[in-house]
Amino acid sequence: MKIRMRLRLKLLLAIISVTIIIFWASISFLTNSVDEFTRNNIHNYIKATTEKYANEIRVTLDGKFNMAKALAHGFYNYSEYTPEQIKSNTLNHLYGIALENPDILSVWASWEYKAIDPNWENPYGRVRLTYLWENGELKKLEEDLNLDGDNTKSLYYILKTQKREALVDPYWFTYTGSNKKVLETSICVPLVKDSLFSALFGFDIELTYYQKLVNEIKPYNNSFAVLISENGTIVAHPDSSVVGIFADSVLQNGKLILSELKKDNEFSTNVIIENNNYYVSFSSFKISNAPEKWHLGIYVPEDVIEGQIVYLTRISRMVMLLGLLILALIIWFIAFSITRPLVKATNVLSDLSLGKIDPTKKLSINSGDEIEDIGNSINILIDSLDKTAHFAKEIGKGNLNASYQKLSDNDVLGEALLEMRKSLEHAKKIDEERKLEESKNRWFNEGVAKFAEILRRNNDDLADFSYDIIYNLTKYVDATIGAIFLINDDDPQDKFIELMATYAYERRKYEEKKINIGEGLVGRCVQEAETIYMTEVPKGYFKIASGLGEQEPSTLLLVPMKVNDVVFGVIEMASFEPIEDYKINFITKIGENIAATISSVKINIKTAKLLEESKLKSEELAAQEEEMRQNMEELQATQEESARKSAEMQSLINALHSSSYVIEYDINGNVINVNEAYLALTGQNEKDIIGTHHADNLQMTEEQKSNYQRFWQDLRNGIIKKETSKVSIGGKTFTFIETYSPIYDENRKVIKILKIAHNITDFINEENDKRKKKGK
Repeated sequence: MKIRMRLRLKLLLAIISVTIIIFWASISFLTNSVDEFTRNNIHNYIKATTEKYANEIRVTLDGKFNMAKALAHGFYNYSEYTPEQIKSNTLNHLYGIALENPDILSVWASWEYKAIDPNWENPYGRVRLTYLWENGELKKLEEDLNLDGDNTKSLYYILKTQKREALVDPYWFTYTGSNKKVLETSICVPLVKDSLFSALFGFDIELTYYQKLVNEIKPYNNSFAVLISENGTIVAHPDSSVVGIFADSVLQNGKLILSELKKDNEFSTNVIIENNNYYVSFSSFKISNAPEKWHLGIYVPEDVIEGQIVYLTRISRMVMLLGLLILALIIWFIAFSITRPLVKATNVLSDLSLGKIDPTKKLSINSGDEIEDIGNSINILIDSLDKTAHFAKEIGKGNLNASYQKLSDNDVLGEALLEMRKSLEHAKKIDEERKLEESKNRWFNEGVAKFAEILRRNNDDLADFSYDIIYNLTKYVDATIGAIFLINDDDPQDKFIELMATYAYERRKYEEKKINIGEGLVGRCVQEAETIYMTEVPKGYFKIASGLGEQEPSTLLLVPMKVNDVVFGVIEMASFEPIEDYKINFITKIGENIAATISSVKINIKTAKLLEESKLKSEELAAQEEEMRQNMEELQATQEESARKSAEMQSLINALHSSSYVIEYDINGNVINVNEAYLALTGQNEKDIIGTHHADNLQMTEEQKSNYQRFWQDLRNGIIKKETSKVSIGGKTFTFIETYSPIYDENRKVIKILKIAHNITDFINEENDKRKKKGK
């Protein structure tokens, strides 16, 4: 007797057996590895978190150092003024900084009399000028110090002789008229000219802010952070009673930790605190050019780490076992799905043997399983397939209206063909919807590309720039009316919203409009930084409040132009038809791009204004110098005027270097100079960049290479260029908004190219994250 084994049983036995063996081996291997892998990941996360917060603290202190540097650089030409003028100008600058930065306890400058007074003969003696806050009032102090000789043990004498910056170790101080002790530090920046120490500028900063910041650092339950200064003083600690005390007398293994941190910038270890084992990770950082290092440490209980490991291990095992169970069910279902149609086809085809039979088409199958039954049924079904084949051909031609009669009420194949026609009709509908969605996406992407090009041109004049944007945006989204409002913050005491450009009914409208923040829909949109969309606008609204003319569309859209939560203005659109969601999303995206560009434009305008002010100041100083030296020869006067302009320009260049990323290229695109800000951003050394070519880190297609050659030819012809580019350096990709300016010699010949760039990488990354989340 022939033994028959069902196909379903064959599939199940073969596949499930192999699957069980493979899964068992995988579970055994992964279980042994997951504990160590999880522990390493947690330790790496704690180290990364420590480094992240250490960088945040460094950035806040760097900002204060940059202010002090800018103050010192502003007096680089002090030798052109009398001692009284230097004192007066210094007090004016100190007053302005203290007034604008009430978080700084005091702002001071110490001038060496030897540097400012030509009649001073001693190498010691100084005047200290100070503005400090006492009981909510700004107080001025002027003191003569070291008139009998320098205190060689003082910090001032050390900085004077070493001519370096310093971040002073924390110290307690009580201001006159107050019983409150303040833990503070001082930022010190020297002014050195021609190797001569001339003055020391600095700020006194209260450290309470860092106590609040450190208290918020809790990556895990029951974890905490500690901030320690160069000399081991605790700057911030969850227990405020130990703040200001040396770490080696408070922290467990404090001496060991401080010793290791002097050797390396990172250190991790385990300590026991009140019978609890902690994993601790420290990260050190320097501020500006000061040699002092501060250290941030994060303590995480080992029982919390062990809990994470146990939890993840348990979850991993459960997922593996669940995966095995699900896979077994899927295999069973697949096997069942494969054999079930065959079994059904055998039974149905036997019942549907109602048509003509062609004996020459009969099959002879003796496989001993369901296939043999299928062959026998197919022999009966051959004649009945003619009608079915004709119907299928019509469907294949696209004739979805072709008629078809089932062979009987139990005609499963006929029913399947009719269902297929329904499925094709449904697929056709789905395809049309897909094409519509693709069309919207293409419209969106093309629009982004189009406005990226618009944003790169004509962005030196805000009025023309605004009109160019609203003109094209109104047309692109098929709106009726459009307007752009920008925040005017030229006067920090009087910020208001200004109508920059409107577009309506194929003509440009010039209307002056000033709106206070919070006033009307536009002011509310700026204040709340949220999109406003109205589909039921009261009659007469536009005539009364909108400022967009006498037409009365039915829908109104206001989108804030913001980047990094900073609002730069509002896009106002109106239409007779509803504005679809994808268009609103597009306008929102363009608004963000406009905000980023406006931010750059304002920086350029301010830079140009500073250059113009510098020019006017240079001319004024030149006129005064000419009057004082009217008996000198004309050539000597011209040379001295040129020297003054050169020094003034150098100060501006130094200020530019401290706020932007600056690279100089020769006319062939090779790097010949790079500023410290760019080196700090990319983590490179100057020797790694000098001599490299501009295109080394750019990712370009063949078409972009051709445009790139024209780009450099235009620069060599003296044309200023503005670009947004991506640069990959050290495994990181940076996105910059860049301005390329040709530099001429005295014969108006281009001798090099100056690039001023602003980093917008974080903004681009946020946008990509938003898109990914929206895509999910």
